[in-house]
Amino acid sequence: MAMMQETFYDTAFFALDRIIDLIYREEEELSDILYFIVSLAAEITGAEGSTLRVLEQGTFNLKVVSSYGLTKKYLDSGAIDYGKSVTEIMHGDIMIVNDFENDPRIQNREAARKEGVSSVIGIPFTVNDTTYAILRVYFAHKKVPSQDEMEFLSSMGKLGCLAIERTAVSGLKESETSPLRMD
Repeated sequence: MAMMQETFYDTAFFALDRIIDLIYREEEELSDILYFIVSLAAEITGAEGSTLRVLEQGTFNLKVVSSYGLTKKYLDSGAIDYGKSVTEIMHGDIMIVNDFENDPRIQNREAARKEGVSSVIGIPFTVNDTTYAILRVYFAHKKVPSQDEMEFLSSMGKLGCLAIERTAVSGLKESETSPLRMD
């Protein structure tokens, strides 16, 4: 058992270290960094797939900014109740659904069945004062996450927010230093 824990710690440490390195490289695209985050979140926790969604400012639309292991059809299906999800995200509530068949937050059970997912962990984050995000990790079986897994997923989500924020700040700096064009 100690060997298994040690392997998880090692894997998680190197994953987090690699992501931090990517975030601070100027040449890395945000989409690549976010994809790396969602793919590692799924692979290291043994999940079927994962998503990072951002709540678009002024709307209740949870936009998928990156996904791994899930079909576009499933992502577009609205399987999880967005209204309840938005409320949970804005309040910072962690969402763990262990039974897609009976949980009222699941709107489209058929889509979940077809996708082969039956549980999800959703961890919300605040990117900045007006932008919220949620990292969701989907499993084919009931999942009771360990404290270490929750801390790992929380760190992954926070790094996703950092990457988004750095890109936004970087874009602002570029626009400030770009010469004005006058015709």
